[in-house]
Amino acid sequence: MQQINPRKRRMSRRYAMQAIYQWLLTDNEIDYVSQQFMVDEYARQMDVEFFVKIFKGVSEHYKKLCELLAKVLDRTLDKIDPIERSILLLSTYEFAYCLESPYRVVINEAIELAKIYGGEDSFKYVNAVLDKLMPILRPIEWRSSQSRSSRIEKKDE
Repeated sequence: MQQINPRKRRMSRRYAMQAIYQWLLTDNEIDYVSQQFMVDEYARQMDVEFFVKIFKGVSEHYKKLCELLAKVLDRTLDKIDPIERSILLLSTYEFAYCLESPYRVVINEAIELAKIYGGEDSFKYVNAVLDKLMPILRPIEWRSSQSRSSRIEKKDE
């Protein structure tokens, strides 16, 4: 089994978000967009297999991801800034299809991407949406985190 490199995973998410953004805005073919990120400059920095999995996964499951997001959004997906939309699609895919990725990592990475690429407060919106998705897509982890939080609170009292 291949060892997970957190730095390379982080870069995979960053480039996947950029690729999703490009795909959404240009409507270019997935393989065409993907190949633009396979040059040595990018490939050396990321886990290429993970990049391909999450980028192509978003495109293959786009309709389902939009349906999942529609359950928790305060507006239609097309009304959301394209950067935030790309981050939310990526994170929703990872929540739903990459169960090896801890939910806290998915949320933290999404927040960081929103801070770097999004508007001033977009990270708050991304965080709020993902918090609403947690109980839907990762109910066991969510319940476990809730029970841990309540135990910590009781201990502090």
